[in-house]
Amino acid sequence: MDVMIKAHNFKLSDGLREYVEKRVSKLDRVNERITEAKFEIREQPHHSPDERFKAQFTIATRKAILRAEDRSEDAHAAIDIVTDKMARQIRRFHDRKIKRTRRDAVNLGMLAADQSETSTALIEEAVLETGDVDGVVVRTKRFAVLPMDIAEALEQIELLGHDFFVFYNLDTSQLNVLYRRRGGQFGVLEPELA
Repeated sequence: MDVMIKAHNFKLSDGLREYVEKRVSKLDRVNERITEAKFEIREQPHHSPDERFKAQFTIATRKAILRAEDRSEDAHAAIDIVTDKMARQIRRFHDRKIKRTRRDAVNLGMLAADQSETSTALIEEAVLETGDVDGVVVRTKRFAVLPMDIAEALEQIELLGHDFFVFYNLDTSQLNVLYRRRGGQFGVLEPELA
């Protein structure tokens, strides 16, 4: 696996780079479908001593994006925690994929009906309140938008642990945003040109 390793706010030593590569190389055996991996470690001296180093690991596969993040007082400890979390993420993703494949093989027609009902239940009107914001855009992110249905988007938002997920909805042929509501349920935003 080709790993892009970045360090922020400190110089990455050769020993630390080798340590990351060694830990990440073990993940290849978990799932060979990994196509890209980015490992970032950041020193945050202004945070509490227990959270001085922040490690973030993102892996892209052909069908999903997996992400793990954690903080620790030591760079090596942060690396260990994040790679262990990622190993669990990959196993969970693999297990879900196997379960879904078996379920699809059992009754494809029933799955299509359930998926249609789930899509209808999840779609609701979202009202966004706007207010005066005294801020400036400090970061822009670019990412590949994967075509998928709502069930796959639900799986992705759980794997990433985010509160929202942008995807290309195969059912509507549009960009949609899946978001987590306060009660733990989900909603879907379907933009329309005004």
